[in-house]
Amino acid sequence: MANAVILPGERLAGLQVDMLQKLRSGHRNLDELDLFLQGKNPFTFERNEHGHIVLTLTGLNLTGAQEIERLETLDFRFDKYAKECLVSTNADGYDAKHRLIAGQVYKVALMPTKEIECDSDRTTANLRERGIKQYGYAKPLAGIVPRYREKVSDKQMEEMGFRYIAAPHDTIKDTDGDPDLLCARRDGDGSWVNAFWDGPVYQWLDGGAFAFLVPAR
Repeated sequence: MANAVILPGERLAGLQVDMLQKLRSGHRNLDELDLFLQGKNPFTFERNEHGHIVLTLTGLNLTGAQEIERLETLDFRFDKYAKECLVSTNADGYDAKHRLIAGQVYKVALMPTKEIECDSDRTTANLRERGIKQYGYAKPLAGIVPRYREKVSDKQMEEMGFRYIAAPHDTIKDTDGDPDLLCARRDGDGSWVNAFWDGPVYQWLDGGAFAFLVPAR
């Protein structure tokens, strides 16, 4: 007769297999595993006094081309314009203006775009002004986008209530000469890094967030 009792070692082995399968499938990530090993709950989101989710990111100082290679190896996808922004050699390009400092810790707050209720008012300029003037956040570099795209899974983004997370950084021109902002987006066909045209009349959907830097205190 088989033993109906699951021994501690057997349960631990089962949990290990389950975690490895979830890591491979992208349903869990290494940051969650690290928090678990530290004895912290990896499935809760830090929030600040404004109720905004706060992420802690570490700079890597990678070139745009290296970012593409790194994230594609992890099965993330890029649209044409995002790649153009990342490998741009112009003065406003990613490598010239937007690389993070290796090893530096960046705190990033996610402000829901739905805080501006009127569709016609939900422009980059108005969302940026709200984050900076009302909450005291700072304009980010585009370099935070690959870091939070890598850190936040589509499942987590869904749990946060966001279909996309955009960064209101200084724009980067694509090969058409249009000014773009980088954005992490979840979709049924994969986990994406996109670039969206940023014009004065461009309006953002209310199901996303703008990522701002939180100044050190």
